[in-house]
Amino acid sequence: MVLMAIDHASFFIARVHATESWAAQGEYASLMAFVTRWVTHLCAPGFFMLMGAGLVWLAQARARDGWTPARIRRFFVTRGVVLMLIQQFIENPAWLLGFLSIAPGVALEPPNIGGGPDGVFVVLLVVSALGFSMIFWGLLIRVPSLFVAAITVAAFFAGWYFTPPPAEMATLFPVPLRVFFIPGNTAPVSVVYSWVPWLVPAGIGVLLGRAVLAAPDRTRMALPWVGLAALAVFIGLRGAGLGDYHQPGPGFIGFMNLTKYPPSLDFLLATLGINLFLIAVLSRVFTRAVAEPLEVFGRSPLFFYLLHLYVFGVLSWAFRHGTTWFVMYLVWVAAVVAMYPACRWYAGFKARKPIESFWRLL
Repeated sequence: MVLMAIDHASFFIARVHATESWAAQGEYASLMAFVTRWVTHLCAPGFFMLMGAGLVWLAQARARDGWTPARIRRFFVTRGVVLMLIQQFIENPAWLLGFLSIAPGVALEPPNIGGGPDGVFVVLLVVSALGFSMIFWGLLIRVPSLFVAAITVAAFFAGWYFTPPPAEMATLFPVPLRVFFIPGNTAPVSVVYSWVPWLVPAGIGVLLGRAVLAAPDRTRMALPWVGLAALAVFIGLRGAGLGDYHQPGPGFIGFMNLTKYPPSLDFLLATLGINLFLIAVLSRVFTRAVAEPLEVFGRSPLFFYLLHLYVFGVLSWAFRHGTTWFVMYLVWVAAVVAMYPACRWYAGFKARKPIESFWRLL
């Protein structure tokens, strides 16, 4: 959550934000711009993977409490719908603050994800895709792991099949294709996170969650090696010019400039490989002094997500022309520290509410 806030501070404060889509590769004005953007690539795939694992663990806990399978599925569907509504009616206005505060003449890179520019009033971002994945995998939470793996693979190949070549970036694809497969704009929707491709990291998370339950020690020992293996496959595929919607460009930045919208195979291998490796390593080396403050944000993730967007949205009016990377990172640190007490309070408030309370959804 804290790392994700860097990317949004880059948009709201520094006024720099690349978009790596099937339609056009991201462009970076400097190495700092590239590094700032790339480290936050870990966040979205990590969110989906950990959400998938969380569905498994929560379902098991509620089953122990006596919940029926139907009640568990209903809970996940309800929570997914709530996420999708929150994104439209609470999250999107915060992004509007950021766009309205941009000074005339400031050239913020537009989200070049394809389609047309006009007539958009429904924007589908990461929270909507998380909501859809929660509904989808929540309904299938009891199917055998072999079926989970098959559906995950099928979702990836369906996304790959339906994603057109960059030459068709101006095509106004039908709205259902936008929502489920092809990021871009077709009035009345603008889709950044198309739903089916993002089922893939969530499905991997479901399998991860089941592996942890079945063999926690063995899974913990295997995670760093699985992560390193994924990275090795990524390097091999990228070096051969395979696994992404765009060929690698020159140099290190060109090699690592991967397609996020929708996530390509190379993008998923690189980001999930790093995520798995970091989960294994950091769970061993983090001291409580470091882990406990970070867990505060982890126990109030949606609250922090919405709060930080509005904090940055308000602050963006003081940075209408953007600012330096140094100042942007200072603002990021100051904002995260300032939000800590509110997130700590909310985590405690939420924990005291009944399990099916609306407040537990944030």
